[in-house]
Amino acid sequence: MKNSKREEIISHSALKLFNIVLDIESYPEYIPWCTKIIINKKRNNEIFADMFVKYKFILVQKFGSHVKFNKNKLTIETSYIEGPLKDLKTDWKFEEINKNKSKIIFEVNFEFKNFIHQKLAETFYPLIENKMIDSFKKRADNL
Repeated sequence: MKNSKREEIISHSALKLFNIVLDIESYPEYIPWCTKIIINKKRNNEIFADMFVKYKFILVQKFGSHVKFNKNKLTIETSYIEGPLKDLKTDWKFEEINKNKSKIIFEVNFEFKNFIHQKLAETFYPLIENKMIDSFKKRADNL
């Protein structure tokens, strides 16, 4: 299983960044490989959704996820339901430094069912993670 933890200081409020990451319906607008989001169920502090992802030379893949969030603690946890992975967990934590600066802590653990896909993902993961974090930062700058 691939594990990664990233901490970064960003010049936006923690609440603004939390709301951007939680607004998964908008991902196709600015996350390059996300082609479509379907919200299957939304209630109180959880969302069940399917994300459709298209990478170069790979057919569109569907990733079903259960998202739990806590607006008071500014945390978002995602657990994997179905798709090409064996498992996937993500944790976001947003810590306010001041009203215009915050620290994000992003942790991910994933494992593909297919060994070759796992090795490719591990090789390219740093690029994918950088692109994803940059996409969220640009989204915050543009809003």
